[in-house]
Amino acid sequence: MKILAPKKAIKRLFNSLPDAGFYQYKSLQVHGRFCNFRNPKRFSEKIFYRMRYPEPVFTMLADKVAARDYVARTIGSDYVVPAYLSCDAVTPETFDALPQAFVMKTSNGFGQVKIIRDKHQEDLAQLAALANGWLADGAASRSREKHYLSIPPKILFEKALLDGDDAPDDYKFNVFNASGQEPFVFIQHMHGRFRDLEQQLYLEDWSPAPFQMDLPLLRPSTGTTEKPQALPEMLALAKKLAQPFGYLRVDFYVHQGKVYVGELTVTPGAGTYVFTPKDWDRSLGERFGWPEHLAQA
Repeated sequence: MKILAPKKAIKRLFNSLPDAGFYQYKSLQVHGRFCNFRNPKRFSEKIFYRMRYPEPVFTMLADKVAARDYVARTIGSDYVVPAYLSCDAVTPETFDALPQAFVMKTSNGFGQVKIIRDKHQEDLAQLAALANGWLADGAASRSREKHYLSIPPKILFEKALLDGDDAPDDYKFNVFNASGQEPFVFIQHMHGRFRDLEQQLYLEDWSPAPFQMDLPLLRPSTGTTEKPQALPEMLALAKKLAQPFGYLRVDFYVHQGKVYVGELTVTPGAGTYVFTPKDWDRSLGERFGWPEHLAQA
């Protein structure tokens, strides 16, 4: 009989837990307390609630293919990154129809993205195998973000937004819509994707946020960055896209002065955002519109 290493045995046991145990164990592990599903108050609790009891519209928002239509309908197709192809299986011949440079990503995953700067320098059989491996991956089921499970798994090929060899910075607008209040927004400015990723947090006027956010494999930056010229445009677009929801994260890129929506996220970090000071988990939860009774957007 094969004996599992302790960490692997614990992980397998954790993944086999029923929902009630899975989310409570994860909340206790990350936040040091159990999650209140009956009356969620904190940001983390409301994210776990969304993961456990997702609204149908969350599937569309998280689907990187379907969300393109929502973005185009709501703010215009000019803000959608041009796409070349989407498919449910990839062969070496798939790349024949693509330009030299492109981005390859999954419709239903997170972190499954690869920038191809020159396809002629790639082993296309290995690239196809990577894409098909992503399609077979069960990351969403392991994290229990249930709205991802209904997304048709596809590989999406998009235009590569590159500044030389570098990917553009990522601006993640976290928009909170509590009833009767003006939207509250904080922005994650991500610099150095695919290299040495740094994060800076700002409020919507680009003043430093009064909290920090701990994430694995992410180095917080101690400096500040000049306010982007496109900030007012991105802010208006993020609020418009998030308007039907108690909370939505809208990600943007700015490429050659033009704004593009990267993706929409309803359960960022799968409940693992940890704020310092810790009372911001409660403060942001109070800004998170609740309860949610959402129609199809």
